[in-house]
Amino acid sequence: MWGCRRKRIDLRLGMIYHTSMTDQKTKNPIGTLSVKERLFARYKAQGYSHGKSAELAGYKAGTSAEKQGYRLSKKADIQDEIARILAEQETRSLIDRESHLDELAKLRDKAVDTGQIGSAVTAEHYRGKVANLYTERLEVSETNKESSDEIMTRISKLLGKEQTDKDSSLH
Repeated sequence: MWGCRRKRIDLRLGMIYHTSMTDQKTKNPIGTLSVKERLFARYKAQGYSHGKSAELAGYKAGTSAEKQGYRLSKKADIQDEIARILAEQETRSLIDRESHLDELAKLRDKAVDTGQIGSAVTAEHYRGKVANLYTERLEVSETNKESSDEIMTRISKLLGKEQTDKDSSLH
């Protein structure tokens, strides 16, 4: 803004000064962040690095963005904003168990009404899983009951070697 001037009033002396707007750095009131700082906090909360967050927020790319990103990440107001954004994202992703069960019940009812029994069964199955009515069980059965000597003999035959020494450490 070339030639734009702003009046600055000094009440102690009762004088008015005309100053260029570009000569003064505008400071935000305590507790508020600039647009770039808010953007930096948002990108930082999304998991970007200091430098990438600063670049995406509009700061100069390169090493100066990395330095600026590091400086910004140390500010308490920005750390608070990042924490607030992360908490907001966390509450959005929470699923209430009861509402989830209700929604599955509605989907099941719609599937039954339209004659899609397979979908209804699947919806009811997932309702049961959410309600902890099913227990996942994993069974491991031992199908091979060979001794270590038999295994070593079989490996030797596969490799085309005869086993001459038996390793006593395998017993």
